[in-house]
Amino acid sequence: MTIRDHDPIAEDSRTGSTIFQHDPIVFKLSNYFHLKLSTLKYITFTIIGIALLWPWNCFLSASGYYSERFINSPKLIKIYSSTMMSISTLTSTIYNFYLSQNQTNVNYNFRIKFGFYLTFFIFTIMAFSCILSFFIHLNDILFFNILMTMVLISSMATCLAQNGTMAIVNVLGSIYANAVMVGQAIAGVLPSSALIISILIVGDKKKVKDEHVDKDFGLFIYYITASLISMVSIGLLFLTTHCKEKQTYQRLNEIMEEPEEEEEGANVNEDVHQQKEFVPFTQLWSKLKLIVLTIFFTFSITLIFPIFASTVTSNNTNSSSKFFKKNIFIPFIYFVWNIGDLMGRLLCGYPKLKFLIKNPKNQIIYSLARLIFIPLFLTCNIHPEDSKFKPIINSDLWYILLQFLFGISNGQLCTSAFMTVAKYCDTNDEKEAAGGFTSVFLSFGLAAGSLFSYLLVFAI
Repeated sequence: MTIRDHDPIAEDSRTGSTIFQHDPIVFKLSNYFHLKLSTLKYITFTIIGIALLWPWNCFLSASGYYSERFINSPKLIKIYSSTMMSISTLTSTIYNFYLSQNQTNVNYNFRIKFGFYLTFFIFTIMAFSCILSFFIHLNDILFFNILMTMVLISSMATCLAQNGTMAIVNVLGSIYANAVMVGQAIAGVLPSSALIISILIVGDKKKVKDEHVDKDFGLFIYYITASLISMVSIGLLFLTTHCKEKQTYQRLNEIMEEPEEEEEGANVNEDVHQQKEFVPFTQLWSKLKLIVLTIFFTFSITLIFPIFASTVTSNNTNSSSKFFKKNIFIPFIYFVWNIGDLMGRLLCGYPKLKFLIKNPKNQIIYSLARLIFIPLFLTCNIHPEDSKFKPIINSDLWYILLQFLFGISNGQLCTSAFMTVAKYCDTNDEKEAAGGFTSVFLSFGLAAGSLFSYLLVFAI
């Protein structure tokens, strides 16, 4: 469907008048390529989605480096991952709640930009901490405390950016919420694929000895990438905010979907997204309780995925193929799950496929039904080191299929929930406040999932 400038695209059901909307071309390459503002906005929020999840992936991926960095402090090695996740989830929960209550006259564009400026600052420092002798030879306890402080500030920065992002996309349209979800899935796919390629091609050549301590240039690049993505996100947000003309532009979800009735008095051409009135949690809960509970249960149950992904190994360990080795098979499983997650999120953006779950009751039933994956995973090779325990289903293909379906279900559910939030809000103030409201339940879900994962570890 091609929309030309000032085409009549819908009829106002209240007045019967024809609605003219404008989607200007912001970039043109001869007659072969036209980039419209609506498409640029989708790209912008996809990049923002990547930037929101990249810092978390950085700290997770860095666990291998820090196990060598703290080689003289075994206790610090043991507590790195648990301390990092505890600080991150606790900070996110508390700060997201604070941001959700601080609504009136808030500039959500500023929250995004300030959050990404903080991310740029933190990860630039973290990048150089991997290669500069000053940081490498710093006292272990002091460096560990600095590292955890960086985790705390990074979590707050992500909360700021996420809160602002979800508030804005709730107003702009559901397809932009889809863009954020897709971006986060891409941020999940890239680390696992990069790790596999690194192991297959360069192995450990990326590391250089510096007086018995490794300089990790691979991690340096990974951290720097987080900084660069943050700056790109800010640049694209600035571009999409200031390049549009005074006329109203056609929102991408209205191009892809059937035209929806506009809220009376809504101004879709608003440059600065600023909430005018405070919306209490009770008001949002009355309208969104099933959706936010879906978000809570989805992320709580999803966190069982790393437990099985890091425990289950191939049934073909005697094979000479590199693929079945633990250092390749486990990253490959992470890759499979993330590909499934990405597919689930992408498919929700195509209305004709009917993949988007619009009914909140169906969403929450589906989210709880995912508990069935736990006994299914238990049929796989969960005790590879113990010959007494044989897998019930001795098949790598079965395990790979389970992880792929578990990933798809996560992508479909979380995207469906976030894309339907705005449809159950009546005003722009409610839509913007819902951004913080949903983020709180996301944080609660991750925190509960972390606790649940510990219990599951002991159970199996």
